[in-house]
Amino acid sequence: MRIVTFAGPGAQRGLQYGQALAPDIAAAATALKAHLAGAGHPPGALASRLLSSPIVRAAEEYTPDLWDEVTALAGGARVPLEDVLLLTFLDEVWALTRAPGAPGCSVIARYVDGTEIGQTMDLPDWTVGRAIVLRIASDSAPTALVMAYPGTIGLCGANEAGLGVAVNALSYLPLDEAGLGVAFVTRHLLTLSTLAQAESFLTAVPHAAGQAYTIAAPDGIATFEASSAGVHRVSDPGSLALAHTNHELALRDGTFERPPDESSRERLAVLHTCIERKASLADALTGDVVLDGQHWGDPNLTFAAFRTVASDPMVRFIDGVDLRAGRREWSRFAYH
Repeated sequence: MRIVTFAGPGAQRGLQYGQALAPDIAAAATALKAHLAGAGHPPGALASRLLSSPIVRAAEEYTPDLWDEVTALAGGARVPLEDVLLLTFLDEVWALTRAPGAPGCSVIARYVDGTEIGQTMDLPDWTVGRAIVLRIASDSAPTALVMAYPGTIGLCGANEAGLGVAVNALSYLPLDEAGLGVAFVTRHLLTLSTLAQAESFLTAVPHAAGQAYTIAAPDGIATFEASSAGVHRVSDPGSLALAHTNHELALRDGTFERPPDESSRERLAVLHTCIERKASLADALTGDVVLDGQHWGDPNLTFAAFRTVASDPMVRFIDGVDLRAGRREWSRFAYH
């Protein structure tokens, strides 16, 4: 997988990002817009709605440095800001379109002589072959290694303070357009150093799209399900192992917003079996949790995966193309 390094405050990082990957960003935007149009969702209307939505003001208010990164990214790449919004607010686009079978992911975290975390990121086929790693350096935060495709500010990853963030879309939950977008939540979490700090941030901001955030940090592991209805901690304090896919585990009234589909249920069962067998993260994130467009009738593909141990000076990533082909050579990227 390709790695690109950006440094400095938000506007500087975004300009570097846009200039370095301009053709890739334009191509990714074209592919996403074709995907949306093919599904019957005019991309121009969606982009205009995002641009005029309170979701933009939420990003400016709660994560101004990241909003500067997004706007400078568009300028550096010489692509319309609306295109970068579609690429960055992908979870929110799923919620707006209420797309059936929205992408899923499989997440596992454990505390074994320190914390470890990993996930497969499952996305539609327009993302195939576009996996990259962003190395984000800043004077005010730990350096982070972030999974991405060109044009988004990030999907999941870890930082040199030992904090990792993995995510699961809960895209059937209602969207709050005045909430903070998933990509902004994730990237801000990767500026933090402890589970306590992460929980404080997650519970302090409104959330746009439904999402489960699993955090592994030196002071523990936890999963939080966030949506317009609030934030609910799924895991018990002191949990030693966690798994999550794409349905709620913290039911507020004893009923699901939408019954879990077969893919989500089966992937969660696989992860729990891996936990019981004490399988390595590398083994847990291969096999039956890797989506190939055919597993359980799920139309999505595993885009990429990452895994890390808090004490390691590096993060391991693998492209979904390799996972689906049965290859198991993970790339190792150092923070410095």
